[in-house]
Amino acid sequence: MRLWPRRRGSRSSRRDGEEAAALMPYGPYSSVRVRNEEIERGEPGRDVAYCCFTDADEATRCHAAWQRHAPDLKSTLIHGRRSAIEPDVEGYYLQADGTRHSGQPPEILALMAELAPPSAEEVAARQAREAEQALEAVRAEKAAWEARQPKEIVLAEAGDDAPIAHHDKFLKATRMTVGGQPVDRVKFHFAEFTGDEPEPAMPARGDSDSEQHRLVCDEFDVARALWAKAVYRRKATPVLRAAAAAWPGVAEAFTRITEAWADLDHPPHGWEVAVKRLLDAHDHARPIVDDWEHVHARKLATVGAELTFTGAELGELRKQLSVELGITAIEEWHIGHVEDPGTDPLRAELTDGASVKLQNLIQPQRDRLALITDVAGRLTA
Repeated sequence: MRLWPRRRGSRSSRRDGEEAAALMPYGPYSSVRVRNEEIERGEPGRDVAYCCFTDADEATRCHAAWQRHAPDLKSTLIHGRRSAIEPDVEGYYLQADGTRHSGQPPEILALMAELAPPSAEEVAARQAREAEQALEAVRAEKAAWEARQPKEIVLAEAGDDAPIAHHDKFLKATRMTVGGQPVDRVKFHFAEFTGDEPEPAMPARGDSDSEQHRLVCDEFDVARALWAKAVYRRKATPVLRAAAAAWPGVAEAFTRITEAWADLDHPPHGWEVAVKRLLDAHDHARPIVDDWEHVHARKLATVGAELTFTGAELGELRKQLSVELGITAIEEWHIGHVEDPGTDPLRAELTDGASVKLQNLIQPQRDRLALITDVAGRLTA
């Protein structure tokens, strides 16, 4: 089959380049020649195969196929050839017995098909496989990461089959783990206590020593602590609110004394008036402070004492509840404490309360005034 039409000979008037092109009308094309270099030039069997290609990529695949199929033979690839005669696109090859055949050996054709670029369907299928492999790698990495993260494991839930019935407010018991290993104490979750519930009764522990049995017993310990805090909150809330309403008057009495004492350095209306103002401030503060201690401070120091909280724990609960109620500056209240918080609030003896604070403020001032009066009298005598 003729691939290129023969061209007529060029006229003598054409340029040299045109004449050369006219003399070589076939091309450009690519050729692959396979030789056995162990056979001398001109000897039969030296040229093993030869073929021309109009497709340069196809020629490249043919060259690569021969290199893979017969690496001992020399395969030569040339691109961009031109010729005055029609190229041998059918090609030929020699069999092992030396017989000559047209075309390409079946082995070379198979290798060329193998080396051919994949089809669009094959490319899509390969990309899909690669994407799935990448996704699997991401999933595996995510699973490994999740396995390293802390997880909350549910150990017990309300309504499950426990050796001891759960508390009515119990929801669940959880524990944080990392890599399946516990890293924190068991956390018990309850519905909110109001403080009106009966005190959680600790179940009889019995002889059982199972892990689930101990878990339920610990659950009741936590339930009792939460119930006690709820009872304190219920009882202390009105006490705190009443004390918060009364405290500004106490604070104002202390401020009045402080200001009157400061005025003695530069009395605006004379020394006698400034001294009288200070003594009046002392007398004004005493009933206010006494009322604060009897009506409010003793209740603040003793409320919730029946719940077996220590004095320090009651003080911390009082601070926490004041924050919840929006009461500020409670640490400035001169509440004091009682040795036995369980006694009757009306008879409890306060230690380091507001009256002691007031006396520690007044007495040094009166002693100073007495000293000033004594020295001034001797100087004027």
